[in-house]
Amino acid sequence: MSPLATMFGLQFLFAAGLWALPLAGLPIVLHLLFRQKSPVVQFSTLRFIKLSVQRTATRRKIQQWLLLACRAILIALLVWAVAQPAKNAAGELLASGRSQVAAIVVDTSYSMQLRDENATLLSKADGIVQELLREKIAGAKVAIFRSQPIADSPEQLQDASAILAEWAALKPQANPQPLVDRIASAIAFLDQQSADQKLLVVVSDFQAREFGRAIGEFKDGQTILIDLHPAEARSAGVTKISVEPVQPIPGIASQALVEVTGQAGEARAVFLKTFSVDGTTTEQTSPMMAHFDSTGRAVVRFPLKLPADRWVMIAGVLTADDAMMWDNERSQLLEIPPKQRVTILSEGTRSPALRFVALALDPEEGKRGDWPVMVHSAQRLSGQEDVAAAVLSHWPDEAQAKALHDLARNGGNVILFLQPGLENSWPGVSAGNEAALLELLPSAPGKAAAELRRAAVADARDPLLEGISDEKFQWGAITVRQIVPMTAEGAASTVLSAAAVDPLPGSTPMGLLFRKPIGAGVCYTIATSPESSFTNFATHPTFLPLLVRMALRSANQSKQLNVELGQPAVVSRFPEEEELQIETPGHEQYRVKAAETPDGRQFIFSQTSEPGIYTWRRINNPEPVALTNVQLPAGESDLTYRPAAALASGDTVVATGITDLRMKLEKSNQPEPRWSGPIAIVLLLLCLETLMGSGTFSQSRRSAVVSTVLGKERVGAKR
Repeated sequence: MSPLATMFGLQFLFAAGLWALPLAGLPIVLHLLFRQKSPVVQFSTLRFIKLSVQRTATRRKIQQWLLLACRAILIALLVWAVAQPAKNAAGELLASGRSQVAAIVVDTSYSMQLRDENATLLSKADGIVQELLREKIAGAKVAIFRSQPIADSPEQLQDASAILAEWAALKPQANPQPLVDRIASAIAFLDQQSADQKLLVVVSDFQAREFGRAIGEFKDGQTILIDLHPAEARSAGVTKISVEPVQPIPGIASQALVEVTGQAGEARAVFLKTFSVDGTTTEQTSPMMAHFDSTGRAVVRFPLKLPADRWVMIAGVLTADDAMMWDNERSQLLEIPPKQRVTILSEGTRSPALRFVALALDPEEGKRGDWPVMVHSAQRLSGQEDVAAAVLSHWPDEAQAKALHDLARNGGNVILFLQPGLENSWPGVSAGNEAALLELLPSAPGKAAAELRRAAVADARDPLLEGISDEKFQWGAITVRQIVPMTAEGAASTVLSAAAVDPLPGSTPMGLLFRKPIGAGVCYTIATSPESSFTNFATHPTFLPLLVRMALRSANQSKQLNVELGQPAVVSRFPEEEELQIETPGHEQYRVKAAETPDGRQFIFSQTSEPGIYTWRRINNPEPVALTNVQLPAGESDLTYRPAAALASGDTVVATGITDLRMKLEKSNQPEPRWSGPIAIVLLLLCLETLMGSGTFSQSRRSAVVSTVLGKERVGAKR
């Protein structure tokens, strides 16, 4: 091919035609050969006409040269078009004889378990990666990026043949970070490499939750996106199962909520089963229909009757098979905790306030065997209790305040009643004691206002008020004559408030019941005393259920029972233990040491690589002390996708499979004609040449007329 055949980065399908480019100078040559010089005749009496003709002649020369230029360019572009210019849409993929590196990002998340055409998307991705390693990039250095990074083992370049020799079938993994972040890591990895040619390949279903933003442009190489998601994913799955109330109590009515996702407008049958941790089914409900709304979601409620076992599993199950089976059942581990050991702190006297608290926590005074709390009184914490309750007529000393804080931090609950007037002694509290108390209280106490107040629910959605927040419980019947003024600051929140019955100018509602998370536990503060001289709260029907709920495990503790794959298993109890043993579903055993964290002293196990029950035990003691249920990621059931083409930028090839990729690469490696530009310019020049030619002709006619007039003038002058 002639050197001219590659000018401006273009190829020419008929390069020999470029030898005709010198013909572009033909109009100029012809003009120079055949131009004629007009004779000059002086007429003194027509000097003004002479000046006009000279100016016109100057314009004619400019027009003629422009016309010549247009004709020359016109011929050059015609030759250019005859030579058929073309350009490769993309460079040849990993051409031989050049150093080559590639990064393959393959989606191994659980959404890739969707079956399409009798094969899962993950198995298709497996075949595509092997095909690329075997053929298209067989001579390249390659790094494989999966959804889950390998701990302490960053991706490295290897020969494609070496990767194939050690290849194991792709398996679904937890995705601790969106795939778009893994792609960004792959681009950064390639940017650090030195090679003549770089390639980024992404094989994914492009699930929307993993692509919250577009893929960053890979400027130093070529990007290939292989989009495997089907045109229509007809699958339904159980995405969440929960219990109301959050901490169920045997003998008290509960219900299970099963959330399902699927095709909008369709319906699927769902049932609830209850079983033990060893898999033995104890109860199964009749199916109920889940009708999906316009967003493809539905919630089905089942009445729940719990057995007396300590640990109970419940599961929502879809009755029919579909394209993705793993999400047709989702379980939830419930712990019916042993009796909560409650210590009521006293000073050796049994005041009416303490009597109210003790009876509310255990109205049968230990006679009912299935009651969830066991109450006793003591002047100091023993370290063996799960809950501490106190009616404070004076501020605890620094040591006791720290003991209460440690109890909550390690997973226990603290319930404090503040006797009105206590705020007056706050200025006399030492700095160290004040700091310790503020770790428990929602805020420092303010100045009291003597106003009769009525209680009100601050947030009806609060789990502590579940089932007792509506008007029929007559919260307004609770009156408070004296209150310790406090506000919810930082992590604290207001559960109940108290507004003045006859408000004074500037009066605002005050907090009556506060909750403050501390580590794995919680501290509840009631800003008055249960004695009748301060309030009638202790005789209100809601006092007993509210106080018992405060004594039960918090929602934060319940959440630790159920985590998703890849999230750590955490236990926040057992402050007396330095080390626990955990057994995985695969019966592997590990020792876990206690660690001090911002959420308190915890045992954390991060190797949750398989779903199932993880069992915690004390060292050399086979009795389980805690369980963690590790579930598959619920978000992977949401089969909403983003088009790969909308996420791409720069030099990108988008394909739907290996066959489509082959076709597009072959097409991209073929020269693509680029005729439209030259032809458009030719047409424009033709129009311009026509206009200028007609203008020159008109000017010539005008010149002829002038010459005729001048000739007649000459004849008249001679006569």
